[in-house]
Amino acid sequence: GDAARLRQVLLNLAGNAIKFTETGGVALIAEKGIWPEEITFQVRDTGIGIAEEAQARIFEEFEQADAGSTRRFGGTGLGLAISRRIVERMAGRIGVASREGQGSAFSFSVPLPRPAGATRPDLPAPDLTGNSILIVTPSAVAGPLLARRLGSWGARTCVVPDEKVAGALLPERKWDAVLVDRAIGAEAARALAQGATRRIVLVTPGERHELDSLRQAGFAGYLVKPVRAASLAARLSAAADPFERQPAECEAEAAPSLAAAKGLAILVAEDNDINALLARALLARLGHRPMLAPNGAAAVESWLAAASAGTPYDVVLMDVHMPQVDGLEATRRIRAIEADRGGARTPIIALTANAFGEDREACLAAGMDGFLVKPLDREKLAEALTSRGRSASLAA
Repeated sequence: GDAARLRQVLLNLAGNAIKFTETGGVALIAEKGIWPEEITFQVRDTGIGIAEEAQARIFEEFEQADAGSTRRFGGTGLGLAISRRIVERMAGRIGVASREGQGSAFSFSVPLPRPAGATRPDLPAPDLTGNSILIVTPSAVAGPLLARRLGSWGARTCVVPDEKVAGALLPERKWDAVLVDRAIGAEAARALAQGATRRIVLVTPGERHELDSLRQAGFAGYLVKPVRAASLAARLSAAADPFERQPAECEAEAAPSLAAAKGLAILVAEDNDINALLARALLARLGHRPMLAPNGAAAVESWLAAASAGTPYDVVLMDVHMPQVDGLEATRRIRAIEADRGGARTPIIALTANAFGEDREACLAAGMDGFLVKPLDREKLAEALTSRGRSASLAA
Protein backbone atom coordinates (compact mmCIF):
# COMPACT_ATOMS: atom_id res chain seq x y z
CA GLY A 1 0.00 0.00 0.00
CA ASP A 2 0.96 3.62 -0.49
CA ALA A 3 1.81 5.03 2.95
CA ALA A 4 1.32 8.65 1.88
CA ARG A 5 -2.13 7.99 0.46
CA LEU A 6 -3.08 5.95 3.51
CA ARG A 7 -2.13 8.90 5.75
CA GLN A 8 -4.12 11.18 3.46
CA VAL A 9 -7.31 9.15 3.86
CA LEU A 10 -6.86 8.93 7.63
CA LEU A 11 -6.28 12.68 7.91
CA ASN A 12 -9.33 13.43 5.77
CA LEU A 13 -11.57 11.23 7.91
CA ALA A 14 -10.10 12.38 11.22
CA GLY A 15 -10.29 16.01 10.14
CA ASN A 16 -13.98 15.73 9.34
CA ALA A 17 -14.64 13.89 12.61
CA ILE A 18 -12.97 16.66 14.61
CA LYS A 19 -14.77 19.37 12.64
CA PHE A 20 -18.23 17.91 13.31
CA THR A 21 -17.63 16.93 16.96
CA GLU A 22 -18.21 19.66 19.55
CA THR A 23 -18.35 17.41 22.62
CA GLY A 24 -17.16 13.89 23.36
CA GLY A 25 -14.24 12.64 21.33
CA VAL A 26 -12.74 11.10 18.21
CA ALA A 27 -10.98 7.74 18.03
CA LEU A 28 -8.88 6.00 15.38
CA ILE A 29 -8.95 2.20 15.48
CA ALA A 30 -6.85 -0.17 13.38
CA GLU A 31 -7.38 -3.92 13.40
CA LYS A 32 -7.21 -7.02 11.22
CA GLY A 33 -9.73 -7.11 8.38
CA ILE A 34 -11.96 -10.00 7.43
CA TRP A 35 -9.57 -11.17 4.69
CA PRO A 36 -5.95 -12.31 5.08
CA GLU A 37 -3.40 -9.47 4.95
CA GLU A 38 -6.18 -6.88 5.16
CA ILE A 39 -6.30 -4.02 7.66
CA THR A 40 -9.47 -2.18 8.66
CA PHE A 41 -9.28 1.41 9.89
CA GLN A 42 -12.15 3.14 11.65
CA VAL A 43 -12.55 6.78 12.65
CA ARG A 44 -15.29 7.04 15.26
CA ASP A 45 -16.74 10.26 16.68
CA THR A 46 -19.52 11.50 18.95
CA GLY A 47 -20.47 14.37 16.65
CA ILE A 48 -23.65 15.52 14.94
CA GLY A 49 -24.10 12.35 12.89
CA ILE A 50 -25.49 11.92 9.38
CA ALA A 51 -29.08 11.34 8.32
CA GLU A 52 -29.70 7.86 6.92
CA GLU A 53 -30.88 9.17 3.54
CA ALA A 54 -27.68 11.23 3.16
CA GLN A 55 -25.24 8.41 3.90
CA ALA A 56 -25.57 6.81 0.47
CA ARG A 57 -24.27 9.94 -1.29
CA ILE A 58 -21.84 11.32 1.29
CA PHE A 59 -18.79 10.14 -0.72
CA GLU A 60 -19.87 11.98 -3.87
CA GLU A 61 -18.02 15.15 -4.82
CA PHE A 62 -19.28 18.26 -3.01
CA GLU A 63 -22.17 16.37 -1.40
CA GLN A 64 -22.99 17.47 2.14
CA ALA A 65 -25.15 15.62 4.62
CA ASP A 66 -27.09 18.72 5.62
CA ALA A 67 -27.05 22.32 4.44
CA GLY A 68 -27.46 23.65 7.99
CA SER A 69 -24.49 21.73 9.34
CA THR A 70 -22.43 22.83 6.34
CA ARG A 71 -23.09 26.48 7.15
CA ARG A 72 -22.33 25.92 10.83
CA PHE A 73 -19.28 23.69 10.66
CA GLY A 74 -18.01 23.99 7.09
CA GLY A 75 -18.34 21.27 4.48
CA THR A 76 -16.37 18.13 3.81
CA GLY A 77 -15.35 19.48 0.38
CA LEU A 78 -13.53 17.00 -1.83
CA GLY A 79 -12.05 15.10 1.12
CA LEU A 80 -14.50 12.19 1.24
CA ALA A 81 -14.72 11.85 -2.54
CA ILE A 82 -10.93 11.77 -2.83
CA SER A 83 -10.72 9.31 0.06
CA ARG A 84 -13.08 6.95 -1.74
CA ARG A 85 -11.05 7.21 -4.95
CA ILE A 86 -7.81 6.45 -3.12
CA VAL A 87 -9.26 3.50 -1.20
CA GLU A 88 -10.78 2.01 -4.35
CA ARG A 89 -7.48 2.42 -6.24
CA MET A 90 -5.85 0.46 -3.41
CA ALA A 91 -8.43 -2.32 -4.05
CA GLY A 92 -10.22 -1.50 -0.82
CA ARG A 93 -13.67 -0.47 0.30
CA ILE A 94 -15.00 2.41 2.40
CA GLY A 95 -18.26 3.04 4.22
CA VAL A 96 -20.02 4.88 7.01
CA ALA A 97 -22.40 4.03 9.85
CA SER A 98 -24.07 6.93 11.60
CA ARG A 99 -27.02 8.14 13.64
CA GLU A 100 -28.09 11.76 13.80
CA GLY A 101 -27.14 13.34 17.10
CA GLN A 102 -25.09 10.34 18.22
CA GLY A 103 -22.02 10.30 16.00
CA SER A 104 -20.47 8.54 13.03
CA ALA A 105 -18.04 5.74 12.28
CA PHE A 106 -16.20 5.94 8.96
CA SER A 107 -14.31 2.76 8.15
CA PHE A 108 -12.24 1.49 5.27
CA SER A 109 -10.41 -1.75 4.59
CA VAL A 110 -7.39 -2.15 2.32
CA PRO A 111 -5.12 -5.10 1.49
CA LEU A 112 -1.67 -4.51 2.99
CA PRO A 113 0.52 -7.54 2.27
CA ARG A 114 3.40 -8.01 4.67
CA PRO A 115 6.77 -7.34 2.98
CA ALA A 116 8.95 -10.39 2.39
CA GLY A 117 11.18 -11.04 5.37
CA ALA A 118 9.21 -8.73 7.66
CA THR A 119 8.82 -9.91 11.23
CA ARG A 120 5.86 -9.28 13.49
CA PRO A 121 6.79 -6.78 16.25
CA ASP A 122 6.46 -7.89 19.84
CA LEU A 123 3.33 -6.10 21.03
CA PRO A 124 2.90 -5.43 24.75
CA ALA A 125 0.54 -7.96 26.30
CA PRO A 126 0.76 -8.00 30.09
CA ASP A 127 -1.16 -10.70 31.89
CA LEU A 128 -3.89 -8.88 33.82
CA THR A 129 -6.03 -11.95 34.43
CA GLY A 130 -8.05 -11.44 37.60
CA ASN A 131 -7.27 -7.72 37.82
CA SER A 132 -10.13 -5.28 38.40
CA ILE A 133 -9.64 -1.85 36.83
CA LEU A 134 -11.89 1.18 37.19
CA ILE A 135 -11.85 3.72 34.34
CA VAL A 136 -13.16 7.21 35.12
CA THR A 137 -13.63 9.36 32.02
CA PRO A 138 -16.37 11.57 30.55
CA SER A 139 -15.36 10.48 27.05
CA ALA A 140 -17.78 8.13 25.34
CA VAL A 141 -14.93 7.19 22.99
CA ALA A 142 -11.84 6.85 25.19
CA GLY A 143 -13.50 4.79 27.94
CA PRO A 144 -14.69 1.88 25.79
CA LEU A 145 -11.37 1.80 23.90
CA LEU A 146 -9.36 1.56 27.13
CA ALA A 147 -11.72 -1.12 28.42
CA ARG A 148 -11.35 -3.06 25.18
CA ARG A 149 -7.54 -2.99 25.38
CA LEU A 150 -7.45 -3.96 29.05
CA GLY A 151 -10.01 -6.70 28.46
CA SER A 152 -7.78 -8.20 25.77
CA TRP A 153 -5.10 -8.50 28.47
CA GLY A 154 -7.47 -10.35 30.80
CA ALA A 155 -8.62 -7.53 33.07
CA ARG A 156 -12.16 -6.94 34.33
CA THR A 157 -13.08 -3.31 33.73
CA CYS A 158 -15.78 -0.85 34.71
CA VAL A 159 -16.18 2.50 32.92
CA VAL A 160 -17.89 5.39 34.73
CA PRO A 161 -18.36 9.02 33.59
CA ASP A 162 -17.58 11.05 36.73
CA GLU A 163 -16.18 11.13 40.25
CA LYS A 164 -19.57 10.69 41.94
CA VAL A 165 -20.19 7.27 40.44
CA ALA A 166 -16.54 6.34 40.89
CA GLY A 167 -16.61 7.42 44.53
CA ALA A 168 -19.56 5.13 45.17
CA LEU A 169 -17.84 2.17 43.50
CA LEU A 170 -14.37 2.49 45.04
CA PRO A 171 -15.33 1.07 48.47
CA GLU A 172 -17.33 -1.78 46.95
CA ARG A 173 -14.36 -3.95 45.99
CA LYS A 174 -10.58 -4.13 45.77
CA TRP A 175 -9.48 -2.30 42.63
CA ASP A 176 -6.06 -3.22 41.28
CA ALA A 177 -5.89 0.03 39.32
CA VAL A 178 -7.93 3.17 38.78
CA LEU A 179 -7.44 5.22 35.61
CA VAL A 180 -8.71 8.77 36.15
CA ASP A 181 -9.12 11.17 33.23
CA ARG A 182 -8.02 14.68 34.20
CA ALA A 183 -10.92 15.87 32.00
CA ILE A 184 -13.32 15.30 34.92
CA GLY A 185 -11.66 18.30 36.64
CA ALA A 186 -8.56 18.77 38.76
CA GLU A 187 -10.30 18.66 42.13
CA ALA A 188 -12.46 15.69 41.14
CA ALA A 189 -9.36 13.82 39.96
CA ARG A 190 -7.49 14.51 43.20
CA ALA A 191 -10.48 13.25 45.18
CA LEU A 192 -10.07 9.86 43.49
CA ALA A 193 -6.35 9.58 44.17
CA GLN A 194 -6.90 7.06 46.96
CA GLY A 195 -8.40 3.59 47.15
CA ALA A 196 -6.53 1.43 44.64
CA THR A 197 -3.24 -0.44 44.38
CA ARG A 198 -2.21 1.69 41.39
CA ARG A 199 -3.79 5.06 40.70
CA ILE A 200 -2.98 6.53 37.30
CA VAL A 201 -4.08 9.88 35.95
CA LEU A 202 -4.66 10.56 32.24
CA VAL A 203 -3.52 14.00 31.08
CA THR A 204 -3.15 15.93 27.84
CA PRO A 205 0.32 17.20 26.85
CA GLY A 206 -0.72 20.68 28.02
CA GLU A 207 -1.53 19.43 31.53
CA ARG A 208 1.93 18.07 32.38
CA HIS A 209 2.58 21.11 34.61
CA GLU A 210 0.05 19.62 37.07
CA LEU A 211 1.97 16.36 37.52
CA ASP A 212 3.73 17.39 40.74
CA SER A 213 0.47 18.30 42.47
CA LEU A 214 -1.20 15.14 41.16
CA ARG A 215 1.64 13.01 42.51
CA GLN A 216 1.37 14.73 45.88
CA ALA A 217 -2.37 13.98 45.86
CA GLY A 218 -1.57 10.27 45.71
CA PHE A 219 -1.42 9.28 42.05
CA ALA A 220 1.16 6.60 41.30
CA GLY A 221 1.76 7.55 37.68
CA TYR A 222 0.41 9.25 34.60
CA LEU A 223 -0.41 8.57 30.97
CA VAL A 224 -0.49 11.16 28.19
CA LYS A 225 -3.55 11.07 25.95
CA PRO A 226 -4.08 9.56 23.47
CA VAL A 227 -2.96 6.51 25.44
CA ARG A 228 -0.57 4.14 23.65
CA ALA A 229 -0.72 0.42 24.32
CA ALA A 230 2.99 0.27 25.19
CA SER A 231 2.66 3.12 27.69
CA LEU A 232 -0.45 1.59 29.24
CA ALA A 233 1.28 -1.77 29.64
CA ALA A 234 4.33 -0.12 31.22
CA ARG A 235 2.27 1.90 33.69
CA LEU A 236 0.39 -1.20 34.86
CA SER A 237 3.61 -3.13 35.34
CA ALA A 238 4.55 -3.53 39.00
CA ALA A 239 8.18 -2.83 38.09
CA ALA A 240 7.47 0.50 36.42
CA ASP A 241 8.88 3.69 37.95
CA PRO A 242 5.63 5.58 38.70
CA PHE A 243 6.48 8.97 37.17
CA GLU A 244 9.22 8.04 34.73
CA ARG A 245 8.98 9.45 31.22
CA GLN A 246 6.87 7.40 28.85
CA PRO A 247 8.77 5.58 26.07
CA ALA A 248 6.96 7.48 23.32
CA GLU A 249 7.94 10.83 24.85
CA CYS A 250 11.62 9.91 25.06
CA GLU A 251 11.65 8.61 21.48
CA ALA A 252 10.14 11.84 20.19
CA GLU A 253 12.82 13.96 21.84
CA ALA A 254 15.65 11.63 20.82
CA ALA A 255 14.69 11.62 17.14
CA PRO A 256 17.52 13.08 15.03
CA SER A 257 16.85 16.48 13.56
CA LEU A 258 16.37 16.54 9.84
CA ALA A 259 19.01 18.26 7.77
CA ALA A 260 17.13 21.20 6.32
CA ALA A 261 17.40 24.92 5.80
CA LYS A 262 16.63 26.80 9.01
CA GLY A 263 14.86 30.03 9.79
CA LEU A 264 12.96 30.51 6.53
CA ALA A 265 10.00 32.87 6.32
CA ILE A 266 7.29 30.68 4.83
CA LEU A 267 3.79 31.64 3.71
CA VAL A 268 1.27 28.79 4.02
CA ALA A 269 -1.93 29.24 2.00
CA GLU A 270 -4.41 26.66 3.31
CA ASP A 271 -8.18 26.94 3.89
CA ASN A 272 -8.51 23.80 6.03
CA ASP A 273 -7.87 24.73 9.67
CA ILE A 274 -6.52 21.30 10.63
CA ASN A 275 -4.12 21.12 7.68
CA ALA A 276 -3.01 24.71 8.35
CA LEU A 277 -2.26 24.00 12.01
CA LEU A 278 -0.41 20.80 11.08
CA ALA A 279 1.73 22.67 8.53
CA ARG A 280 2.48 25.44 11.02
CA ALA A 281 3.49 22.94 13.70
CA LEU A 282 5.76 21.00 11.34
CA LEU A 283 7.42 24.17 10.04
CA ALA A 284 7.97 25.57 13.52
CA ARG A 285 9.48 22.28 14.64
CA LEU A 286 11.86 22.45 11.66
CA GLY A 287 12.98 25.90 12.81
CA HIS A 288 11.09 28.06 10.32
CA ARG A 289 8.77 31.07 10.66
CA PRO A 290 5.37 30.19 9.18
CA MET A 291 2.62 32.68 8.33
CA LEU A 292 -0.90 31.44 7.48
CA ALA A 293 -3.30 32.68 4.81
CA PRO A 294 -6.84 31.22 4.59
CA ASN A 295 -7.26 31.48 0.81
CA GLY A 296 -5.52 32.43 -2.41
CA ALA A 297 -6.55 36.09 -2.33
CA ALA A 298 -5.17 36.53 1.18
CA ALA A 299 -1.99 34.73 0.14
CA VAL A 300 -1.37 37.12 -2.75
CA GLU A 301 -1.97 40.12 -0.46
CA SER A 302 0.39 38.76 2.20
CA TRP A 303 3.07 37.93 -0.38
CA LEU A 304 2.80 41.39 -1.97
CA ALA A 305 2.91 43.19 1.38
CA ALA A 306 6.02 41.28 2.45
CA ALA A 307 7.76 41.88 -0.88
CA SER A 308 6.90 45.60 -0.83
CA ALA A 309 8.24 45.93 2.72
CA GLY A 310 11.57 44.42 1.71
CA THR A 311 10.99 41.28 3.79
CA PRO A 312 9.90 38.77 1.13
CA TYR A 313 8.90 35.21 1.92
CA ASP A 314 11.57 32.62 1.22
CA VAL A 315 9.01 29.99 0.18
CA VAL A 316 5.25 29.79 -0.39
CA LEU A 317 3.36 26.56 0.34
CA MET A 318 0.18 26.88 -1.72
CA ASP A 319 -2.89 24.69 -1.34
CA VAL A 320 -4.33 24.00 -4.78
CA HIS A 321 -8.03 23.85 -3.87
CA MET A 322 -9.22 26.91 -1.91
CA PRO A 323 -12.35 29.10 -1.95
CA GLN A 324 -12.52 32.57 -3.55
CA VAL A 325 -9.13 32.34 -5.28
CA ASP A 326 -7.59 28.89 -5.64
CA GLY A 327 -3.90 28.10 -5.46
CA LEU A 328 -3.42 27.95 -9.22
CA GLU A 329 -4.86 31.43 -9.79
CA ALA A 330 -2.97 32.84 -6.81
CA THR A 331 0.27 31.48 -8.27
CA ARG A 332 -0.50 33.03 -11.67
CA ARG A 333 -1.07 36.42 -10.01
CA ILE A 334 2.20 36.21 -8.08
CA ARG A 335 4.13 35.23 -11.20
CA ALA A 336 2.52 38.10 -13.15
CA ILE A 337 3.58 40.61 -10.49
CA GLU A 338 7.11 39.19 -10.47
CA ALA A 339 7.31 39.46 -14.25
CA ASP A 340 6.15 43.08 -14.12
CA ARG A 341 8.49 44.10 -11.29
CA GLY A 342 11.48 41.95 -12.11
CA GLY A 343 13.73 40.61 -9.37
CA ALA A 344 13.92 37.28 -7.57
CA ARG A 345 11.40 34.52 -8.15
CA THR A 346 9.71 33.14 -5.01
CA PRO A 347 9.66 29.33 -4.87
CA ILE A 348 6.03 28.15 -4.71
CA ILE A 349 5.34 24.56 -3.69
CA ALA A 350 1.90 23.08 -4.30
CA LEU A 351 -0.03 21.33 -1.53
CA THR A 352 -2.79 19.03 -2.69
CA ALA A 353 -4.79 16.03 -1.56
CA ASN A 354 -4.97 14.81 -5.14
CA ALA A 355 -1.95 12.65 -5.90
CA PHE A 356 -2.88 12.10 -9.54
CA GLY A 357 -1.02 13.27 -12.63
CA GLU A 358 -3.47 15.91 -13.85
CA ASP A 359 -3.01 17.93 -10.67
CA ARG A 360 0.76 17.93 -11.02
CA GLU A 361 0.57 19.16 -14.60
CA ALA A 362 -1.83 21.96 -13.66
CA CYS A 363 0.48 23.08 -10.85
CA LEU A 364 3.54 23.27 -13.07
CA ALA A 365 1.58 25.04 -15.80
CA ALA A 366 0.46 27.70 -13.30
CA GLY A 367 4.07 28.44 -12.37
CA MET A 368 4.63 26.33 -9.28
CA ASP A 369 8.05 24.83 -8.66
CA GLY A 370 7.31 21.69 -6.70
CA PHE A 371 4.63 19.42 -5.40
CA LEU A 372 3.78 17.92 -1.99
CA VAL A 373 0.89 15.58 -1.22
CA LYS A 374 -1.21 16.13 1.91
CA PRO A 375 -1.04 15.08 4.66
CA LEU A 376 2.45 16.52 4.86
CA ASP A 377 5.31 14.16 5.60
CA ARG A 378 7.97 15.80 7.78
CA GLU A 379 10.95 14.37 5.91
CA LYS A 380 9.60 15.27 2.47
CA LEU A 381 8.67 18.75 3.69
CA ALA A 382 12.20 19.28 5.01
CA GLU A 383 13.66 18.02 1.73
CA ALA A 384 11.41 20.35 -0.27
CA LEU A 385 12.43 23.38 1.78
CA THR A 386 16.11 22.50 1.52
CA SER A 387 15.93 22.38 -2.28
CA ARG A 388 13.55 25.40 -2.41
CA GLY A 389 11.60 23.92 -5.30
CA ARG A 390 14.63 23.35 -7.52
CA SER A 391 14.49 19.55 -7.43
CA ALA A 392 12.10 17.08 -8.98
CA SER A 393 12.29 15.15 -5.71
CA LEU A 394 9.77 17.62 -4.30
CA ALA A 395 7.03 15.68 -6.00
CA ALA A 396 5.91 13.40 -3.20
